[in-house]
Amino acid sequence: MEVRKRFKLYKSGKKWCVVAITTAATVLGVATATTANAQADSVSENPVVASASAQSTSSSSQQVMLATASESSVTDVASATSANVTNSASVASQVSADNETASSALNSTSVVSAENVEVSAVATVEAASSAVVSSGSAASTSTSVQAVSSVSNAVSSSATTSQEADSASAIREVASVATSGKKSGWVTNASGQKAYYNSNGTTDTGREYVQLPSLTDTTKGATGWYLLQDGVAQKGAQEWYGSEWYFDPSTYQLLKENTYRVENGQKVGYLVNSNGNVLSGVQKWMGTYYYFDPSTYLLLDHQDYVKSQWGDYYMVGSNGALMTGLVNWQGSKYYFNQSSYLLAKNTYSVPNGQKVGYLSGSDGKVLSGVQRWMGTYYYFDPSTNLLLDHQDYVKSQWRYYYMVGSNGALMTGVVSWQGSLYYFDPSSYLLKTSGSVVSGNSAYSVASDGKLTLLTGNQAFLMIIKQAAIDGWKKYGVLPSVTAAQAILESGWGKSTLATEAYNLFGIKGSYNGQSVTMLTAEYGSSGYYYIYDQFRKYPSYYQSIEDHGYFLASNSRYSNLLWNRNYSTVTYLLHEDGYATDPNYASSLNSVITANGLTSWDYEAFNS
Repeated sequence: MEVRKRFKLYKSGKKWCVVAITTAATVLGVATATTANAQADSVSENPVVASASAQSTSSSSQQVMLATASESSVTDVASATSANVTNSASVASQVSADNETASSALNSTSVVSAENVEVSAVATVEAASSAVVSSGSAASTSTSVQAVSSVSNAVSSSATTSQEADSASAIREVASVATSGKKSGWVTNASGQKAYYNSNGTTDTGREYVQLPSLTDTTKGATGWYLLQDGVAQKGAQEWYGSEWYFDPSTYQLLKENTYRVENGQKVGYLVNSNGNVLSGVQKWMGTYYYFDPSTYLLLDHQDYVKSQWGDYYMVGSNGALMTGLVNWQGSKYYFNQSSYLLAKNTYSVPNGQKVGYLSGSDGKVLSGVQRWMGTYYYFDPSTNLLLDHQDYVKSQWRYYYMVGSNGALMTGVVSWQGSLYYFDPSSYLLKTSGSVVSGNSAYSVASDGKLTLLTGNQAFLMIIKQAAIDGWKKYGVLPSVTAAQAILESGWGKSTLATEAYNLFGIKGSYNGQSVTMLTAEYGSSGYYYIYDQFRKYPSYYQSIEDHGYFLASNSRYSNLLWNRNYSTVTYLLHEDGYATDPNYASSLNSVITANGLTSWDYEAFNS
């Protein structure tokens, strides 16, 4: 790519700089009169034909006078030349002169000596300029060419140094381009594009990134880098060597600035970095992450679930920004992490500023209704998808009703709700609506509406201890009927002080998990009964008391003979013989309790289970 030449102006003894400046200005005046394009458009376009008037003779006379003037000073010559150039430009729009005037002015230079060649050249070119301006015909153009040729020949013949020869050559080149009608330099084409023409009037073909005279900087010698396609300067986002770059639409030069640019007629724009690269994919701008389409490099202008340059997927909103929190997408709800912007999967997420959150499944969809998380069932409001944060009796996705606690978890056991007690099965989590239930140290009857009524008395006590007694057989091999009889006999049906204050049904001494109470107790010795204060184990419920009783017998080797024995009378006899109790009637007392309350049925229930 050629760069438009910058002509050197030399200052020798004969002031050649004046000749170069004056001649160039005059020829440019010719070009201006010949075409309406200031950027060297074709001569044939928009010709300007000036009308003839009486002022032409005066103009020619001024030029002849200047040609015959003696060499006085460079300042005078320059002033006269400037005046003539200005006059020539103004005349171009209103004055015409015939070809004879130009010829007369041209011939008048023959009397000028070589000593004053620069003044002669100026006058001759001005005369030629006047001739060209005065007529729009083919003859006028021919005369202009002849005049320019005369000027260049005269200058060449007068040149005596290399500097003078350079100036003469420059004058010839400028004059030749101006009169030939060839385009040169930056030109605005018919489509309004900026095209660069070489000095031979042609443009380069193909795509290139080149340094050329600046389009916008008028500083002498200013240049800039431009991306050309068949000579036309490109602007906006452009591809070059596998990357996308952004060229400022106003300067056509590479924009090296961290900025977001929206071009005319577009709703969204490009993100440019300090190197001039147009960015794509997920990018941070002004504190927010946005997504730029890798195919168009434009900010995405609609909601979409997209893959980033790192392979991760993100949800993009209609404003092009990455979305976080709860998002609706294709009929489902999803949650995107507020820190990573990634889709949440198989996790519970609490948004910033909230007390409860969302549960996401393996496919990223936000779940609702009854859901299991970390081994516990929770309820998520179908309208908000948030974990329920207050107690409520709710309908599940299966149409069953469940009681939800203030922590969002499904409740089981005895629950207080709106002034009544209800029981929710620990296995199904459903409300029980018939029979009786045991919860902790209490027993209840259940009405058809699920409301509970507390049971008291001996039957209630038996209901409370039954399951623990059966479990004792399964775990330790202690007969259930014997366990129940011991609990009844030693606690007085659970009414003793030790039973009511410490849930200790068997009077086992010591401590349980560090817990104990001190009680006055009767002991039997050789002299009969006597009373002492001693420490007894304290339990959290009857169940733990019965379970600890089975462990006590199983862990003491002296009682090993009674374990897994299915005959209750044998077991009661061995208990007394092994020293469990000092009362000589202990075995017979236990047998009476077992038969009176039909406790052997518990044994068969345990055997069969």
